[in-house]
Amino acid sequence: MLKNFTALMIVLLVACIHNASAQGTTDAAATGISRAFNPAISINGLLSGSASDNTDEIWTSPDLTSGLQLQEISVDFSANVDVYLSSRATFSTEGEDGLGLEEIYLTTLQMPVPVALRGGKMLNTFGRHNLYHLHHMAFTEPPLILKEIFGPDLNEVSLEASYLMPVSWYMDVTFGLLNGDNTNLFQGTDQFDFGYLWHLDNLWDVTDAVTLRFGSSLLRGGRGDHTGENAPPASLLPGDEVHSSVWGVDVQLKWRPLRYGRYRSCTIQGEYINTTLNIAGHTTDPLHGYFIQVLRKFQLRWWLQGRYGWFRRPAELSPYFPEPEQLSYDVSTGLTGYRYSAAIAYVPTEFSAFRLQYNYTRFADYSAHRVTFQVNVTIGSHPAHKY
Repeated sequence: MLKNFTALMIVLLVACIHNASAQGTTDAAATGISRAFNPAISINGLLSGSASDNTDEIWTSPDLTSGLQLQEISVDFSANVDVYLSSRATFSTEGEDGLGLEEIYLTTLQMPVPVALRGGKMLNTFGRHNLYHLHHMAFTEPPLILKEIFGPDLNEVSLEASYLMPVSWYMDVTFGLLNGDNTNLFQGTDQFDFGYLWHLDNLWDVTDAVTLRFGSSLLRGGRGDHTGENAPPASLLPGDEVHSSVWGVDVQLKWRPLRYGRYRSCTIQGEYINTTLNIAGHTTDPLHGYFIQVLRKFQLRWWLQGRYGWFRRPAELSPYFPEPEQLSYDVSTGLTGYRYSAAIAYVPTEFSAFRLQYNYTRFADYSAHRVTFQVNVTIGSHPAHKY
C-alpha cells in the first residue's frame, strides 16, 4: 500500500510540473481544454522522532510512538466549481497505512438568501480546535479532551448552515445536521439517528492590536447501536433509549501589534467540553475536561508554546468512552488524566516548520515523559489556516 501511495505522489508531482509548463506554452483555444479550472493541489508531510521513558503504548489507535515515524501525509485539492460553489477534498494516511478520505465538501459562494451552506464529509464546527487538521495544529497531537470525547475529532457526513447576524460585531450562528456516525457518541444505524449541532461564534476588536473570540457549541443525538464497539452496561434493556449531549465553550485572545506584527504576537486559546448520556431517563455524571494553550511569537520565525489539558471520566461512562483501553486501573473509581506540553518552534515560511516538544502525561498510575521532534512540510498550494 505504501508503494501505491508513493507512486501516487510521483504522479501528482509530475502532473503539477506538467501543468505549470503547459499553461505557459499551450493555448486553451487550440486544445479545447481550459487549464484555468485545475484544482489547487498541496501535499503535506509530518515526520517525527520521539523518545519516552515509558515504553508502554496505551492508545489503541496510532499515536505518537517511540522512534522515527511518518506521522501523516495528506493531499489536498481545492477549487471553485463555478461562481456559486467551492469545493475541497483531503486525503490522508495515518502512519504508513493506505490513503483514505478525510474530508470532501462543497461550500456555497452565492445564495439567494443570506445563508452560507457547507455540506459533505467534513470536520464539524464544534468549538475551534476540531476544525484543525493535524498539520495545522500548534502541537504534535490534539488535546486530550477532544481525543477522549470525539476520538479524536468530530468528522461526519453532514450539512451546516451559517448566518452572519446583523450586529455591530462579528456574530455567526451555525446549525448542523450530522449523520450520527461518531463511534463514541452515536454509532447511528437507523436512518433517523441524526446528530444536531448548534454553534455561536463571536469576535470583537478590543483594540487595533487585540481581538477577543468567544464561542459556544451544543451537540445532541440518539445513540443508535447499543451493541457496537463501545457496548453499554448489561443492565440496559432492549428498547431502552440512549442519547448523547455535548456542550462546550471556547475562548481565544489574540495580540498582534500593527507595527511589529511580523515579529511579535501572542495567542491564548482554551476550550471546555462537557458530555453526558441519558440512559432510559437517567442522566449520567459528566465526562468533562478542558485545555488551555499559549502561543508566543518572540522573533520573526520563532515561537514558544505551552499547553495544559485535563479530563475526568466517571465510572459509568467507561463502557462508552473506553480510551485508553490498554490502561490498567480500577474502573469503578473513574479515570482522570492530564498532560503538560511545552514546545519551541522554528517556522521559516508558511510551507515548513520544525518543532521540538516535551510532554508529561498522567492517567491513573500511568505516567510518561516524552520528547518529540517534528518536521512539517507542505508542497504546492497552501490553503489559508483557520483564524
